[in-house]
Amino acid sequence: MNVIDKYSAGSNFWEIFPQWNVAGPFRDLWASDKSPNKAYSSKLMWTVAFIWDRDSIYYNLDEQGEDGKIILCFEDYFGDKTFYSKNKAKVEELRSFYLRTSETPARRTLRELEEKLQERSKFLRDTPYDIGVIGQRGDWVGGTAELLDKMAANTKKLYDQVQEARAALDKEDAQSVAKGGGEQTMSDRGEI
Repeated sequence: MNVIDKYSAGSNFWEIFPQWNVAGPFRDLWASDKSPNKAYSSKLMWTVAFIWDRDSIYYNLDEQGEDGKIILCFEDYFGDKTFYSKNKAKVEELRSFYLRTSETPARRTLRELEEKLQERSKFLRDTPYDIGVIGQRGDWVGGTAELLDKMAANTKKLYDQVQEARAALDKEDAQSVAKGGGEQTMSDRGEI
């Protein structure tokens, strides 16, 4: 499902995607919104899409930090830089449901592998090399150097998994596009 391409200034998320206000946390958000035309919840949903949709131009930015995509989108689009920090559980619930309902298994696998690769990179970047101290038997004890070297060497394995997942997603995307750029029907794909 391509959500981001449907955005235009002033567009109402619920008018474009009415099926998402039927169930789950999106229904709860939509039902509780008393603003005219559900504009408040629409803007919140677009913000979620800008931050976590793979097709968003902001997707590849870091999530956290002063220049991270969460603060950027909540401040510049939603209009409240502190909304995420004040409503983290609610936003994370919307994020999780958005991803579960909009991602194919191939997209989900790729995203999860990319998240682990980023987590690993951050760990390697933030952990200082430390050789430790000489123990009673004359060996080095308590250092991080050996662990960091092993992790750095094994990072290629995780990166290769990410590349395989990207290739699977590319294949899935190519198979889902019919002539003329439209999506194939289940019949076109031979599923019925």
